[in-house]
Amino acid sequence: MLVVVLATLAAVTGAAITTGQPSQPTGDAVLNDTRDRYADAESLVTTANVTFDNGTATRSATVEFAAAGNQSRTVVRAPNETHRTGVNESVAWYVGPNRTAAWERNASVAPVDDDSMPTDLANRSVEDWENVTAEYLRRGTVDGTDAHVIELRHDDDTQATLWIARSDSRLLRVETTDGADRTTVDYRDTRFNASVHDSTFDPPADRISVTSVDHYDTFPAAQANTTLDLPSLDATLREATVLTRASATTVAQEYRDAGDNVTVVSTTADREFDDGNATEVTVNGHAANVTSARDRAVVYWERDGVWTAVVVDADTDRAVDLARRLDE
Repeated sequence: MLVVVLATLAAVTGAAITTGQPSQPTGDAVLNDTRDRYADAESLVTTANVTFDNGTATRSATVEFAAAGNQSRTVVRAPNETHRTGVNESVAWYVGPNRTAAWERNASVAPVDDDSMPTDLANRSVEDWENVTAEYLRRGTVDGTDAHVIELRHDDDTQATLWIARSDSRLLRVETTDGADRTTVDYRDTRFNASVHDSTFDPPADRISVTSVDHYDTFPAAQANTTLDLPSLDATLREATVLTRASATTVAQEYRDAGDNVTVVSTTADREFDDGNATEVTVNGHAANVTSARDRAVVYWERDGVWTAVVVDADTDRAVDLARRLDE
C-alpha cells in the first residue's frame, strides 16, 4: 500500500489555485487543477512519511519518489527493511531484503511476488480515482502552510482527504480511509521540473546486473538467441524479449490468440508465482498451478530449474487451455 498510495496520489493530485479564482473554489475545480499540475510537470521529486493504521496495528515508512518522462524510481524505507523499485527506458526492476528481479519494461507479467512490497491497498490505481465525487471542505494548514482541503469519495466507499498548498501547488497531505484502514501520507521536499539524471532509474549495480535486453519478431530468432529451451504457442507471435542477467535469463513471448493478449514467460530467476490462492492443475502430464488477479489469469510450473508461466487477460479456464496448447 505504501508505494502505491504515494505513486497513485502523487500522479493525480496537486493544486494550481490561480489568481482570479474565487477564494473558495469547488472541489472539482481544485481536483482538475491538481491533475493538470502534476501531469504537466516534466519531472517530480518528493519524499513522504507514510503511516498505515488498521485499528489494531500501526506501520510507518519513509518513501522517496522520483519520476522524469516515462522513468520512475521509488524507495520505501520501513523498520528493518528497504524496498526499491524502478523502471527506465529498457527494464523494470525490484530490489528487496531477500529478493531481486529485473524484467523487460513492457512485459505483461513481472517476476516479483505479490507480497514483495507492503501493498495492503495494492489494487488502488489512477483509474480508480477518475470517477470520484470531490467536495471542498475548508481552508486549513499543514506545518504552517496554507492549504485547500478537499474530500474525494470513490464509488466503492473509499475516501481521501487532500491538503493542497495554496501558494505553490504542492500536495501536502493525503489521508485515505477504506473501512477500518487509514493511511496518512505527509509530503515534504516536493520539487517540480527538477533535474534528474538518467542513472537515478537504473537498478543498483551491486544487486542487479542487466547485461542485455533484446527483441525478436519470430520464435526461431528468439530461440536462437537464448540457451533456454522455449515452449511455443500455435498463435500469432507479436514479439519475444530476451532479458539476460549475470544470474538469470528471462524470455517473454507476446502472442495474440482469439482476441486475447497472451504472454508465455520462461525464466531461471529465483522466484515463485504462488500468491497463496493457487489451484493445482495438470498441464501436458506435469503438475502446475493456476491463479487469477483482477482480470488476469496465470498458469505456472517449474521443471529443471526453469519457471514457465502462461498469462492471459481472461479467466483461469482460458489460461489452462492455452497452457495445454504449448508445444514444449
